[in-house]
Amino acid sequence: MRVLVTGAGGFIGGHLLAALLARAALRDRDGRTRPVEELVLADRAPLARLPSHPTIRIRPEAGDLCDPDFVERLVSAGVDSVFALAATLTSEAETDFEKGLAVNVHAPMRLLDACRRRGGVPKLVFASSIAAFGGPLPDVVDDEVAQTPRTSYGTHKAIVERLIDDYARHGFVDGRSLRLPVVLIRPGMPAPSVSDRVAAIVREPLLGRDVVCGLAPDTRIPVASVRRVAAALLDVHDLPAAAFGHTRAMNLPALTVTPAEMAAALCRYGAQRRLGRIIWHPDARLQAVVDGWPGGFVSERAARHGIRSDLRFEDIVDAFLEEQRAEGPERSR
Repeated sequence: MRVLVTGAGGFIGGHLLAALLARAALRDRDGRTRPVEELVLADRAPLARLPSHPTIRIRPEAGDLCDPDFVERLVSAGVDSVFALAATLTSEAETDFEKGLAVNVHAPMRLLDACRRRGGVPKLVFASSIAAFGGPLPDVVDDEVAQTPRTSYGTHKAIVERLIDDYARHGFVDGRSLRLPVVLIRPGMPAPSVSDRVAAIVREPLLGRDVVCGLAPDTRIPVASVRRVAAALLDVHDLPAAAFGHTRAMNLPALTVTPAEMAAALCRYGAQRRLGRIIWHPDARLQAVVDGWPGGFVSERAARHGIRSDLRFEDIVDAFLEEQRAEGPERSR
């Protein structure tokens, strides 16, 4: 199988790549398990570190998915599977409307249409988001709740979900979308994205740095470890189309935590390291975005197929610290 990953150099992309190399096989649209023979890794910039594998060819491709010629090059030799991860996130999509639309809507449309014209009906897994829901919501949001996003980013995700449904209905792709909660814990220095401001509540104190938390301590936030997300993307890929019913989308079940619970969990690591402080300082704009998300995130479809949430928040923290030790101190810079 030839597998294309867009956004391969990102946080989720790197973990998906590791999971793909470890599994080394995927189910095709006929349900047969086939070895992965080639991985095409696409990102705007060359990958900082290129992995190796004894049986899988790895082909990096640097370019802009907004460039039609680049997209055509990615699929020109044919692809069996696509993992579409590339996106610009909430903050940038809100402040740069045209770029958000170009990256989050027009580029996925271009990729879908390139797959349609190439033929072969590849499996296509799209990383959607909890932000596709918004406005007045029930305490727990499942797959059947109507999508009424309140950010440009969430609107973009909902649009692409509908496009994937339509391309799948026509038999152009075997598409499926997985709506992700806040994915934890990205390493490195703080970033302006909303999801990273949530991650920073944990990451910064663990690395000995103070952090400002703009959210109320009792704000309910659905989260998932990046390892759980990578495994779920592969699991959703391998599901038969019949698993999705009337729509090709499902939520990734999430663990709900509050900033106060995050802070309490961090205290358990104080004997092992010097922790930075959490400084509570309300940020009305940040609070409004997070309050527009679901507080609880579940999926009967996912649960039916063994796709579940993380069990404990401490497991997410432990996985982050394990990766920090493996990567060395430069990872935290």
